[in-house]
Amino acid sequence: PANEMRLRAVLSRQKKFLDVVKALQKFGKSCTIRISMEDVLLAVNAGSVTEPQIWASLKSQGADGNCVFQTLRIESLMRNQIAFDIDISLLERALKSCEPAEKASVKLSKKSTTAYLSFEIIVQSVPMMTIIQDVPIALLSGEDVENFHEPSVQTPAVQLSAPPLKSVFSIVERLKSLDCKILLRANMMGELSLGVETDLVFLNNVWTDLSPPDALRVQNEDKGQHGEANIDAGILSRLTSSHFLRPSSTFCCIGDHSSGKLLIWHMILGEDSLTYYLPVLETS
Repeated sequence: PANEMRLRAVLSRQKKFLDVVKALQKFGKSCTIRISMEDVLLAVNAGSVTEPQIWASLKSQGADGNCVFQTLRIESLMRNQIAFDIDISLLERALKSCEPAEKASVKLSKKSTTAYLSFEIIVQSVPMMTIIQDVPIALLSGEDVENFHEPSVQTPAVQLSAPPLKSVFSIVERLKSLDCKILLRANMMGELSLGVETDLVFLNNVWTDLSPPDALRVQNEDKGQHGEANIDAGILSRLTSSHFLRPSSTFCCIGDHSSGKLLIWHMILGEDSLTYYLPVLETS
């Protein structure tokens, strides 16, 4: 219950939180958020076996300005974690309103039987103006919080650093105009390709000299390992359109999940991260 929870925080001035929300909005109308003193975890389509799952992990608080909050106070019976479902468009609108603010804070509130994130936005003007924006949320139970985690995937045989996301986006847009699915191939020799193969069209773009993540450079000696995945072109387009986040590095791999094969695309955003789990289409 909301009356057993406390959340009060001052938002930092950095745009990363808003930008990540914009990236998530491409994949769903609502998202689940779990806030703790350590991190803010956001997910779209959490637990789905048919839709792409997108998970973002952002550092909660710090004085360096690179976190979601400048200050954070949170209390709950669930090890001081609070989780809820929220309409992404309403969250984005509230965060946009905070951009020109002198100071923006947020707290958990309750009116009648509905819980809200209440944003208090102080705008520099004469006189000083305060805007209150209430965003309704649906609080999660303790059991739901315990079950809120990223998909469990077997260690992928192929994991590579991905090419710059903006260049991948331009290739995907070209391929999307030719077919509704794109074939991704990768191997541990550092090659990754995106292509369309139909009765009428064969077009393939290949990147070479891609390296595995640092942790795999020594332990993975089998350079013959390879994998391939057919991915919905529209979904891959939405993923790569998030190049505006300017990730410092990206990795992609093909892994096995209990629901089937997944293409996993992981982006490093400084101390934060964004991970896409895309279902692989059946080969026709």
